[in-house]
Amino acid sequence: MRHFLQRMVGSRSSNDHLVSTTSYPVRVSARSFEDETLPDSGGVEPFDTPEAAAINRARLDHLDSLGLDLSGKRVLDVGCGVGHLANFFVNKGCEVVCLDGRAENIKKLRSLYPDLAAHHITNVESESLSTFGMFDIVFCYGLLYHLENPLAALRNLASVCTELLLLETLICDHTLPILRLEDESLSSNQALKGLGCRPSPSYVTLALNRSGFKFVYTPMYPPEHKDFKFQRKDNLDAWRDDHPLRSVFIASRTRLLNPNLYDLLK
Repeated sequence: MRHFLQRMVGSRSSNDHLVSTTSYPVRVSARSFEDETLPDSGGVEPFDTPEAAAINRARLDHLDSLGLDLSGKRVLDVGCGVGHLANFFVNKGCEVVCLDGRAENIKKLRSLYPDLAAHHITNVESESLSTFGMFDIVFCYGLLYHLENPLAALRNLASVCTELLLLETLICDHTLPILRLEDESLSSNQALKGLGCRPSPSYVTLALNRSGFKFVYTPMYPPEHKDFKFQRKDNLDAWRDDHPLRSVFIASRTRLLNPNLYDLLK
């Protein structure tokens, strides 16, 4: 049948709009995710590598430098992993609820941080967060790019956020609001079903605004880590010079008069 169609297309070459389907630029490798096995060091070990510790320090030092009103808030830590970032808010007198999609991550969190009493296994793409109540701050660092339906997740996060949504994610370098889908491994710090994404900064900004946030900002200066320091090329790169590209976003219900932030909405 395919050869017949190709012959038909060739016989009507005078019609410019007819093109052989074999010439369409699709380069997708087949994958059977359910048949894969956990890779070496695919448990909770990735959360404690030197690289993970370095980027966590850069993330939290940077967040602390922004001068946001974070003390004494009710905080939802979404995609908490094993809980390493939650103590940032605990130390500011916050009430923290931790969520993660993997049981093994929550189990490790319980052993590492027994004082973090509120922790739940939840898929933020498909399970309503309203069960946990409302939160002044939703903290979502290092999760969005592990999701296959990021807009659905952002709408879910917005539905329980009364003040600020703090977001850090891998991105792809492009000015249009587009999304790259990316295969990921079975490791405990990767996508639940093996499919993640790399959104462009415009995608994240548009999605946050359309999810209900009237104000969306990015920091004037990025964290002190190579992943955040890159020149825009508008070429769809998600990885450059041997490291991924990352950005930070702050979505707010009210206007923030903060010199450390740049307004992304016109």
